[in-house]
Amino acid sequence: MPLFKLIFSFEWRQFLRQPSQLLILIFFLLIGFYSLTVGHHFVGQQLSGLDTLLKNQQAHFKELLERFDADTSTAKGKTLAAQAGLPQVIEYRASPVASNPPRGLALMAIGQRDILPYFDIINSKRDILTPPNAEIANPEKLASGNFDFSFVLIYLFPLLIIILCYDLFAKEKEQQTDRLLNVQSGNLNQILLHKLLFRLLLVCMLGWGLSVAGLLMHPAGTFLAASDVLLWFFVLTLYLLFWFSVCWLVVVFRKSSRINSLVLLGIWLLLTLILPAIMNKFAALKYPMPLRTELVSHQREIMLDTWEMPIKELLVYFYRNNPRYLPLKQPSDTAQYGNKRFVAYYDLLGRRMNENIKKYHAEARAHNSWLSKTAWINPVAQMQSLINGTARTDLNDYLFYQQQAGNFQNRWVKLMNSYLLANKKLSRDEVLKLPVFRPEEDQTRTAGIFINSLSIWLVIALILWIARKNSILK
Repeated sequence: MPLFKLIFSFEWRQFLRQPSQLLILIFFLLIGFYSLTVGHHFVGQQLSGLDTLLKNQQAHFKELLERFDADTSTAKGKTLAAQAGLPQVIEYRASPVASNPPRGLALMAIGQRDILPYFDIINSKRDILTPPNAEIANPEKLASGNFDFSFVLIYLFPLLIIILCYDLFAKEKEQQTDRLLNVQSGNLNQILLHKLLFRLLLVCMLGWGLSVAGLLMHPAGTFLAASDVLLWFFVLTLYLLFWFSVCWLVVVFRKSSRINSLVLLGIWLLLTLILPAIMNKFAALKYPMPLRTELVSHQREIMLDTWEMPIKELLVYFYRNNPRYLPLKQPSDTAQYGNKRFVAYYDLLGRRMNENIKKYHAEARAHNSWLSKTAWINPVAQMQSLINGTARTDLNDYLFYQQQAGNFQNRWVKLMNSYLLANKKLSRDEVLKLPVFRPEEDQTRTAGIFINSLSIWLVIALILWIARKNSILK
């Protein structure tokens, strides 16, 4: 313990006396704050969009209720009163919204929220050809990503660690103090380890401080769970431990500062750029990631083909797939613009579209699953997945939301069809009790993050074991 305090005190005084290291630390502090403001602005935009959508929804819903109390002494009032409770009017004026709002940690790790829809307009028409479902992804954004805190943490913090640690032994050797320290302490590696721990604590304090700033900056409209906060600090610290273990492995070989810097920069390039690019290329070849634009294009063909079907054939499919509506079957079902023709059209269209959507989601899950299974090869890629999973901004979170939105839409379609097919209106009380989308929690997410982090722990243990074997030989 006295040696520990002595080395920490000495290293702190040395750090304060080196303007270059102070400037580097200040630089990382500034880019960290800048990345947090970028994330805050992005999350603010999505929250503003959802807030506007909610206000419009509330205004339209209020207008629907006012139709029940319209003044029937005027022509306009009679029209509004006649439309009160019509399921077609309800869907046109105030279709429910399924939303996937950003969580409190989203400003620190935007993930794929910038390229995936975060709300859906729910109606019985199952229309995926209008925004946000048909939104075109910006290829430049796909290529460059976002300069959020996760980018700083994943790609830039390792460079800071390398700058602070590459000459840990070489500096003592170049100043010819290594032999003196070895004679006085009897174990130079113990001193070097304490010096490394000082740098670990310094970088951790920087990462933790910026994370706390990000937590304090989270917008009021975002939910911040205590479990997510603990997961964030767990994953962040784990990643820093990994890079410090890598630096320690290089340091114990006791090479020159030039060789150490080249080796560490080579490892950084390999893990952050080269290996992820190779793995993504293999994933694209083995399990190509489907494009939403291709899905939308295919769906347009299905719409035209389904609409051109003869009405009798369309109704045969409808009653075959929905036998519970057979008691409502009438000779007038084949009317060109009757409710049953449109219900049958959208029912068959939805079933056909669902097959394509299931295929799209299956391909997306296969692509993501392959990357997740092979992420243990590269701790950096695994870390990116863990951070996005902690912030609930990765592809799995979106697919989980989409599954809930699909289930809610099936519930809504069943409700609306029960009124459309019977040519019934909704009463005021029934309008007030219309279902509302409420997102659920993925109960397997936390356990999945801990399980996926085991590969990084194993890599750290392996690196430290190799370093210990080499230090014994020294």
